[in-house]
Amino acid sequence: MNKKKQLAFIDPRFSIFSYSQISTFQTCREQFRIIYLDGKRKKDESIEAFMGKCVHETLEWLYKKENMLKPYITFDKLCKIYDNTWQDKWHDKIYIVDHSLESNHFYATGKRCLSNYYHRYGPIFDQKVYATELTLDFQINNYQFKGIIDRLDQPKKGSWVIHDYKSGKRAMTQNMAKRDLQLALYQIAVEQNFGPVEKIALTWHFLRNGVEMTITHTQEEISKFKNMLSKRVKQIINLSSNIENLYPKESILCNWCYLWDECSAKVSPNPSKKAY
Repeated sequence: MNKKKQLAFIDPRFSIFSYSQISTFQTCREQFRIIYLDGKRKKDESIEAFMGKCVHETLEWLYKKENMLKPYITFDKLCKIYDNTWQDKWHDKIYIVDHSLESNHFYATGKRCLSNYYHRYGPIFDQKVYATELTLDFQINNYQFKGIIDRLDQPKKGSWVIHDYKSGKRAMTQNMAKRDLQLALYQIAVEQNFGPVEKIALTWHFLRNGVEMTITHTQEEISKFKNMLSKRVKQIINLSSNIENLYPKESILCNWCYLWDECSAKVSPNPSKKAY
């Protein structure tokens, strides 16, 4: 059964690009087509993604201005914010890939992420935070981009630290961090929006592992990232003009995709179980 749908019209001249778009195109071109060209977005999400969002929102709350003026924040208070976020954001389209696990396993994993973070940096959170969940617009070789930074610190004038929270299982190696496209993209955004810049550090918080990693890039390295991004955008524009180029790429990541009904490579819905 061939379920591939013909697009009535594809406009390859996207007005704004993002890391998510580029990453999705690299992962699976048909997923890219369904989401970004067909405009098909679903409420369905994996419980890992839901847990990550709850952890991110809790850490965003932690660095609100009124909280940073307090002498300290208790871990119990942080857990209460997490509990409320989990309950308020819960919906009926959350799924679990591993049928041997239940939702309380992931709830506990999120709380462990917060515990690792709190006991490393708390109870006084006095970092020089400029903004959280900061949206920035910027350009690379005449292509317009948009990025959302988890947290941006300004330790001193002209110096910035870009923070990214990761709630997944694995931490990056130093070499992986140096090749990471996402935070290199955000460095370009900060340089354009807050120049002149003396120094930018990129910091990942691998919350499950309780590990922090910080690197810096030379301007030569950033130039290479800009060239790479331009090439990938051109590839997306050129290949998106022909639907035959936007074929599915099956991998283990398909288990966490909820577009099986729309995918030409699948003949049934995603078999993940509903979370309760």
